[in-house]
Amino acid sequence: MKKINPPNEAFTFLVAHAREKRPFSTAQLAQATGWTIDRTERNITNRLIDLVTKDGEQYIVKPEILRVRLDDFSDLLQQKTRLFTDYMLEVSSSILIYEFFMPLSREDRLREALDNLFYRDAIEQRIQEIGIANIRDGLNLPADRTENEIQQLVFDFMESTIGGYSIYLVNGRYRADALASRADVALRPFAYGSYIVDETTAIVRFILPVKTEAATFEYGKILEPAATAIGTKERAEMMRWLFLNFFAEALIRVVQKEDEIWLLESGMRSAFYRWIRRDE
Repeated sequence: MKKINPPNEAFTFLVAHAREKRPFSTAQLAQATGWTIDRTERNITNRLIDLVTKDGEQYIVKPEILRVRLDDFSDLLQQKTRLFTDYMLEVSSSILIYEFFMPLSREDRLREALDNLFYRDAIEQRIQEIGIANIRDGLNLPADRTENEIQQLVFDFMESTIGGYSIYLVNGRYRADALASRADVALRPFAYGSYIVDETTAIVRFILPVKTEAATFEYGKILEPAATAIGTKERAEMMRWLFLNFFAEALIRVVQKEDEIWLLESGMRSAFYRWIRRDE
């Protein structure tokens, strides 16, 4: 006699009813799986809530089951209480995106500089380097803001906005000298180095939602752009200044002997920043 595997039989039963769009009863599922009526009712109520819906005295299988794997279904019956997670969709219509174009040769120093700014003591040091007076002027803060309040404002910005970064690599090449003909390049002394240089560039990306009153929707119900909230531009200007002075200035310090460092801003506005080395 063939041994019944209840999870497999339940999965096969539900998938077939979903494809055929046929309702089923508790007794039918119990017969297919070998479960008792009581256990079948408990599994439907406690385990299969994401996959079936009640229709009078019977049940309808939701089409979502056709995207479920058997292993996940088996885990659901044995361990998990829910198969799908409920989410709330938060839409931020205003964002700032920053992308640094950095040479990969100092990736270790680059990551160190980035990671340091996730620590409170490193942020405190950067506040001291910039100076409270300069932060007050840069953010157009009123004179009655105390040093502790300004310092807390910076901490709040880092806490709520800078949660991480991503790095991806691009391979490219560039011309390392004035425009020349192929014949001129062939006659260049060896000491001048290559005319066309291959380089791997690390691009560090930050995505900063400009949060004022972000719209929140129940997941799957609506996907509409959120309206621009009052105060968004002012909030963006504050975030822009803090990012450029706390992150950008900290990052460019780890790069040595580069002719230029690039930063691309997009989102609410487009801007291209270039730090160009000054000849001494």
